[in-house]
This record gives sequence, structure tokens and C-alpha cells, in this order.
Amino acid sequence: MTKLNEPAQPEHLDLVLDQQLKQDATAVYQQYGMSLTTAIHLFLQQSVTDHDLPFDLELSKEQLQAELAREKASGDTESLAAVEALWQDWKEQ
Repeated sequence: MTKLNEPAQPEHLDLVLDQQLKQDATAVYQQYGMSLTTAIHLFLQQSVTDHDLPFDLELSKEQLQAELAREKASGDTESLAAVEALWQDWKEQ
């Protein structure tokens, strides 16, 4: 059990990213003097604070379909369900 003043042990997170997306995102965050790891950490912290996504989704139909296909191909059924729900919401708008 973690004591109140004892820092939590860091966890390791493996991500599978398209090489170009990783390079492009790294370039964006370097403009702010931060690493991709720091950017992901901030994203997660803001998600927890807001109990939501920390931004409005503005994906094109093609981007959303590509993400859905990627999730199906990866076999990641947990996030696939979330993407499919997002796709359904997007189609209904």
C-alpha cells in the first residue's frame, strides 16, 4: 500500500503508433519544449481532472473510419467499442 507522502511507482505504457504520426506529434510538442511522454502525461492528467476527453473531437469521416479499421485489425476490443460508439454518434449528427 502506498503511504500518503510516498511517491507512486511509475508505470510503463507501450503504445503502437504510426511512424509518421509519432514524428509529427513529436515536432508539435517540441515547439513547447516538451517530450511526447510529457505530452501524453499531460493529456492523461487533464482527462482525469475533467473526467472526459480534454478536447472536442474534430475528426473527419475518413479519419474516424481509419481509426475504426486500425482498432479492428489490432484486436483491441476494449477501445474498439469506444471507437464504434464514437462512430455511431458521429453518423447520427
